[in-house]
Amino acid sequence: MGRLRGFLERFRPTGVPAAARAGVPADRAAEDRAELAGVFAAMEPVQAECREIRDAAERAAHDVRRRAGEEATALLGAARARAQAERAVASVTAGRSAATERDVIVADAERRAATIRDRADERLPALVTRAVEMVKAMTGG
Repeated sequence: MGRLRGFLERFRPTGVPAAARAGVPADRAAEDRAELAGVFAAMEPVQAECREIRDAAERAAHDVRRRAGEEATALLGAARARAQAERAVASVTAGRSAATERDVIVADAERRAATIRDRADERLPALVTRAVEMVKAMTGG
């Protein structure tokens, strides 16, 4: 700690300012401003350059945002058009798929109906004979 205190002591004012010796309180802020005026004056060209760089960066950022907005609008338009085209293709594909599925179902139903007709044609004569015999037995004749 002693070394730090010694280091900091170097920056403490050593004498009483002339104004304070005359009975006027010292204006430390004015003294600091006067002492740093040269530094700030030397920094002015750098600050001006910084302002120019910042202004140029803001203009460039504005241009980038504007171009990005235009590109986003174009991409959105293209995406909407593509989505519409994809919906049309999907609708046609779904229609074809439904028609194909319908054709398969109808063909299967027709095969089943043919099988049932064939079975009925095979069984009908025996059933008719049996029914006739039952009627004859009931009528006594």
